[in-house]
Amino acid sequence: MDDDSLAPFVDALASALIVMVLVSIFFLVQTAMTVTEEAKLIVVSDKPIAETEPTPNPIIYRELISTDLDNNTLTYLVNFKLDDSLVHQIRSQLLTASRVTITIASSDSEKKSVVNILRFIGFMNLPNDIDVKTKIEKSDKLLSTLSWEIN
Repeated sequence: MDDDSLAPFVDALASALIVMVLVSIFFLVQTAMTVTEEAKLIVVSDKPIAETEPTPNPIIYRELISTDLDNNTLTYLVNFKLDDSLVHQIRSQLLTASRVTITIASSDSEKKSVVNILRFIGFMNLPNDIDVKTKIEKSDKLLSTLSWEIN
């Protein structure tokens, strides 16, 4: 066999090798991403949970775990979304005050807590004449709480 007859076979083998390398790289990247996501879930799940706290489900990261408007408290896992009726109830409470203090007690990073405070203030859309103070407290609990005091 001469070089001219072997050239198509060499090209085919080189192409197959390139495809195998690309598929291998894809699986390596996919595995690395999955391991990282799983590690985040393990870190969240390994924090101590009080017996009164419900077991968190990673699917409900944006759902409120509990709402206690009598004590001005919202409990959530990572972050939260508020429906229109809840926003209206809380906003009507806050509009009666001249000063509002919003406190987050969370084991999350300070950046996440700041984002959650800003989201809450954004949901409330308070007028400029209400003085809003914020406070972030570190907690060792899995669930975070957002509370507000009306003065």
